[in-house]
Amino acid sequence: MMSDIDIKSREDAFLSAAAQTVTFAFQPIVNIHTGRCIGFEALLRNIDRLGYKSIPSFFEHAWNKGLLNRLDMILRRMAIAQFSQTQACRGSKLFFNVDHRCFDGQDYRPNETSNLLEQYSLAPENFVMELSEANDSLATRHLEESLQLCTEYGFKRAIDDFGRGFSEVQMLYAYQPDFIKIDRFFISGLADDSKKRLFVSSIVNLAHVLGVVVVAEGIETEREFLACKSIGCDLVQGYFIARPTTEHETLQTAYPIVAETNARDRRQRGSDEFLIRDFIKPLQALSIHNDMTTVFEEFRQNKTQSVFPVLGDGQTPLGIVREGDLKDFIYLQYGRELLQNRALGRGLKDFLTRCPIVDINTEVEKILEIYATGEDKDGIIITEDFCYVGFLTADALLRMINEKNMTMARDQNPLTKLPGNNSVVDYLTKGLEHLESDWAFIYFDFNDFKPFNDSYGFRQGDRAITLFADILQAERISLPGFLGHVGGDDFFAGFKDLSQDDIQQFVEHVLDKFKADAEGLYLPEHRTAGKLEAKDRHGQMRSFGLLSCAAAIVHLTKGPRKIEPDELFDVIAKGKKAAKHNSNAISLDIVDRSAEMAR
Repeated sequence: MMSDIDIKSREDAFLSAAAQTVTFAFQPIVNIHTGRCIGFEALLRNIDRLGYKSIPSFFEHAWNKGLLNRLDMILRRMAIAQFSQTQACRGSKLFFNVDHRCFDGQDYRPNETSNLLEQYSLAPENFVMELSEANDSLATRHLEESLQLCTEYGFKRAIDDFGRGFSEVQMLYAYQPDFIKIDRFFISGLADDSKKRLFVSSIVNLAHVLGVVVVAEGIETEREFLACKSIGCDLVQGYFIARPTTEHETLQTAYPIVAETNARDRRQRGSDEFLIRDFIKPLQALSIHNDMTTVFEEFRQNKTQSVFPVLGDGQTPLGIVREGDLKDFIYLQYGRELLQNRALGRGLKDFLTRCPIVDINTEVEKILEIYATGEDKDGIIITEDFCYVGFLTADALLRMINEKNMTMARDQNPLTKLPGNNSVVDYLTKGLEHLESDWAFIYFDFNDFKPFNDSYGFRQGDRAITLFADILQAERISLPGFLGHVGGDDFFAGFKDLSQDDIQQFVEHVLDKFKADAEGLYLPEHRTAGKLEAKDRHGQMRSFGLLSCAAAIVHLTKGPRKIEPDELFDVIAKGKKAAKHNSNAISLDIVDRSAEMAR
């Protein structure tokens, strides 16, 4: 039987070997819109050198020997030290994985972490404890009490591998973390799996209503990245951005792959950023460090303001404080004095209420969806790179939606509901300004539409126009791009970074489908004859073929040479004329921006 001295010697040897052998790799967690790094996850390395096949088996051994908390503090100190010494990590957050069983240890003390952070000059709000469902977190006896203590110390909390099991949904409800990290299972194949998209979209909406930031974990491909962005995830982490590294000096404060991918995104819609900026209110904000005397004074001086956003260090919003929540103390005899008495320990954090927080790059429709899902109707905090920008009230949100709808309606064709000529010009201008991408512009023009319209009337003419619009939209589904209705029987389609073969196939399908379906608009005798007798533009009777369409395709290649709008419009106009005379009713022109202009 081993003596107490032998046992202690083995315990010390285990902890000493761990301290000397293991290290941490850091992996960036970045803003999905800008690529700016908001934090790094510390991932354990070199466990195999200690003879363990996996990280869970390493911690399981420590738990069985009663050493889990001592080991955790050794690792915590190591991670914090390495993080504080890394240039790229300064001012960002450290995401540290915590084994839930630590909370059950009699030697667990949150103040030890607080002392460590102070020793290494790290703000408490920049330390994020990652909790997962491993070891049945909800069964941990002291979890709620421990998490509450961590919150009081100012630490942030994240639920890791969210969606793996039911208990994490309960954790989201019960503990309202600051971050959730969606499990890799739901990210893999997200772009092609409608069930996964529905599930992840529901998680994102629920989290945003609760004021929780969503991290898409395990992003490995561009398609996964774009799918997560379209659903509304706030942050991304994975091999697509950067692999974990123990070479901490190579870490960056921003990762260009995000901006480059967003620029290439052919599904990207026009940003609502400028519209949002017009409607947000730059409400005066409070600091979480303000005492209650300051809070009362701010409400007194800003009588029209019923809520104040509350910010942590670095202008990061934490939630709001409502005037109504303070009224019980305001109108209670000695109530204000009780709150202003610091010895009683009640401060602004005790009146903090979670509030939906969204990035300024979020689409207006998504913001409305988040607002409509929540119960509290105070409004929404708007951020840029997770820094406070302003507050969007319910009234401002409704007016903003109305403004966007009116803007779209003013340029929308009333018959086909497609964007009109102004939007087409804007799209062409965007293509000319964006030198890093290939663009395809297609102008469609009906053949023999006037005699058909004169013979069958405007109502049947409108049916021909809506028929073509429906075909365009149906064929466009497989190739996301822009569609517009210039007016009358002229239509436009635009695509970014698609191959010439894809464009050619799209146009051929549209023209063939329209020619076949348009025959159904004619009387039987005209269909049988394959022609229609009608007056031409000079009033003379002549034969016209049945409805068909011509298309002028202009490929604008990537390159440094700037093309003037008039030059492009001239190419399109000539292409439209040429298409009318070509046997396949298609013309093709290439404007090469990599070549010098012909002299």
